[in-house]
Order: sequence, then structure tokens, then C-alpha cells
Amino acid sequence: MNQAFVDASWHEETDLNGDLRGLGGWGLVLLRPGLLPTRFQGQLNSADNNAAEVRAVLEAVRAAPEGAPLTVHTDNEAVIAAVGRGRGPAFLADDAREVLGEAAARGIDLRVRYAPRTRRHMLSAHMLANDARRGLGTPGLTDTRSDVLIEQRSSAEEARVSLRRPGERVTAHVPLDFGSEVPPSAQALLAAVGLALPGEVLVVRRASKVAQALWQRPERALRPGAQALLRGARRSADENGVQVEFLGVG
Repeated sequence: MNQAFVDASWHEETDLNGDLRGLGGWGLVLLRPGLLPTRFQGQLNSADNNAAEVRAVLEAVRAAPEGAPLTVHTDNEAVIAAVGRGRGPAFLADDAREVLGEAAARGIDLRVRYAPRTRRHMLSAHMLANDARRGLGTPGLTDTRSDVLIEQRSSAEEARVSLRRPGERVTAHVPLDFGSEVPPSAQALLAAVGLALPGEVLVVRRASKVAQALWQRPERALRPGAQALLRGARRSADENGVQVEFLGVG
């Protein structure tokens, strides 16, 4: 069973024009059998904390594997009622329908359960959400292209992938499998592409020469399994209108 632990953080503040706005952050820890936990976080403009909490559930559905059951753990009762039982407050109805529609489109049997914040992964999700709200967003972005920064050290067991789009920034901490046929740098790049929304143009910074070469020409991969995985990622990106451009090579 795939599981996700989610939380959100929200604060009302004054923007650069002196107007009040709600700034939120979401965080999630995704657990898949046999794999290391994967952490995600992002910042968004949000009407209130409950809307940010539902967004965390939506991101969990987007990050989870297709066609498999997913249990999402949250400490927000309004979210459990709206998404899990279909009878939450009216102001969450549209957001809840978006989550359920995404789950249906991806073939995910979604369950939403309560978990106290004191649980290990809930506490991690809470910290991720707070960090995202406090400093990762950039208000006022007008560029329609999205910047992707890949940070990977040769000896590290995970890469940090940050995607900055208008109004929010999403960060994923990606465990690297050094036994995989796909090189670690290409694994990080595929994770970045996996964060893209349909029609998005990703401007990738600091991708390695190996990752860039394999993305542009998957047949350069030495192993058939790596070629198949890379071709599948390229095909999925093309079908969703996702474009990848490289700026600077690490």
C-alpha cells in the first residue's frame, strides 16, 4: 500500500503592493513499498489553511504511482470530511472534486485517514510545509516558463530538485538508486520532469552532460532497461505537452 503523510502551513501577510494575501505552504512524505521515503514541498497563494491542506492531498495524488491504492494521512478533519467522505464544508467542495477527479484519472483508489502531528512522517510533512511557506515562494512572478534547479553531490544518496513556476515553488528530495541502470543524474532529471504540469516548459539548470544527453537521445543509454525508461518518460512528456530546455550543464 502506498501511503502519504501531508500537512500545510498558512499565514496572512502584506504583499509588495501593500495588499493582504494568504500565503500557504504544503509538505508531504510519500512512502512506497521497498523504496526510501520521498519528500515534496511547495508554496502557493491560498485563501485559508484548509485550502492549502487540500492542495497537499492533491500533490500526494499527483506524486503517487498510477493504478495503485493510496492512503493519505492528515490531521485536518475538514479535509477528511471533504475528500474522504464527500460531505465537508461547502467552501472546500471544488478543491475536493479536483482531488477526486485527479485520483480517478490516475486510477488511484484514494483513502484519507487521520494521523496526529506527533507521528514521525506527519512531523516531517509539517516541517516541510512551514519551510515552504516561510521562504521558498516568489510572489509576483510573471514568466510563463518554469525554472528547474537540480542539486546533486556525487556521494549523496538523494538529489534536491526545485521547480519554480509563477506563484509557487515545489521542491522534491529524490532518493537515488545507485544500482539502477539509469545513472543517478538522469534519475534526478526524470524526477524533475515528473513534477511538470501539462503544457509546462521546464528550463533545467545544472543538469549533468550525461543526463542531458540521455534525455535528448535515450538510445545512448547502454542498457535496454534504461532506454525503455527514458523513452517512456519522453513519450509521457510529449503527450502532456511538457517541453524540456537546458541552460548550463553541470
